[in-house]
Amino acid sequence: MQTQQHPYLSRLDHLRFLAASLVVLFHFFHHTQGDLRSGNPLVSLIDEGHTGIALFMVISGFIFTVIAGHKDIHYAGFIRNRTIRIYPLLIVAACLQLFVSTYNDHRNYGFLQLLGWLMPFRSETIGLSPYFQQMWTIWVELQFYLLFPFLILFVRRYGSRYLWGVLGLLFVLRALVFAASGEVRYIAYETLFGRLDQFVVGMLLGRLWLAKDSDKAQSFHALWLVPAALLVLAVLHLFSLKVGFAELKSPVWVVWPLVEGAIWGCFVWVYLQVRWPGPEALKASIDKGLAALGAVSFSTYVFHNLVLAAYNKHAGVVYFTGLERFDTILTGLVVVLPLVMLMSAFTYHLIEKPFLSMRRGYLSPSTSQKNS
Repeated sequence: MQTQQHPYLSRLDHLRFLAASLVVLFHFFHHTQGDLRSGNPLVSLIDEGHTGIALFMVISGFIFTVIAGHKDIHYAGFIRNRTIRIYPLLIVAACLQLFVSTYNDHRNYGFLQLLGWLMPFRSETIGLSPYFQQMWTIWVELQFYLLFPFLILFVRRYGSRYLWGVLGLLFVLRALVFAASGEVRYIAYETLFGRLDQFVVGMLLGRLWLAKDSDKAQSFHALWLVPAALLVLAVLHLFSLKVGFAELKSPVWVVWPLVEGAIWGCFVWVYLQVRWPGPEALKASIDKGLAALGAVSFSTYVFHNLVLAAYNKHAGVVYFTGLERFDTILTGLVVVLPLVMLMSAFTYHLIEKPFLSMRRGYLSPSTSQKNS
């Protein structure tokens, strides 16, 4: 996503496309296959494709920290920009879901339910919303926005140890919840008390990015992506085999948000700095194409379940090879994902993009910079 506050990092949009794609494939795969314990790490990646949410969270913490740099944030201006970024699409989706619930499902929702969807807290009707159940992550993201100016203020005052302290506190809180109730999965997976780990990991990466030599922006050989990707695959595969998305009672959920954020943090750090081989013109074309796909990732995330519901009702898995799991993933990649991206292009250009032009600056030189 391009911003007026900082030079554009196109590779972050590449990563947004990856994150959105994982979530789309996860929901399509689980509709047909359910929760698995596959011996294939690549299947585990799709089976645990909800991990794309963690990647989104790491990216958010990283980019806000880099954008802020060493400047002061005007809180009202920051929230205004975030409102313009999120709410036009959120309002459209919320109204559509509530109208479907009222007229198709005969639940007769009204203003109070709409207000519940627009506030940065979990709506009581989200569980009855098959097309937009994924919207809970947007409410968590909105909570990040409310907290970030304070987090960046405190980390400048106390250093990165403040963020490490936040990570420690979150771990202790989850451990206490698990010790008291025997379950912490929903707290870790769907709330600020789990997802903030991943946002903070992104902030720590952002501080490292600001401190490094800008002349060495692409200092890693492309082969470094291999161990970074293998780390993600190996940890997710182990998680899938030993715990899995549907396991509610495992103590692993106490530490999983931080582990998941850390592996994606390593991948993000490497991906942003690798030197791609090949002709410059070809690299520029690939970069532009992936960035364009990532630019519509918010639309992809918001509307993909509606597209999946329509597709699943009238079509389904295309049996290219006769191998059910492989054909499910292949159908998701070559049929479903392009359909979702087509829908995303419409909503991005007709809803998101016109409002994005209304954003304004919210940064000013810090007090120390003014006095120097």
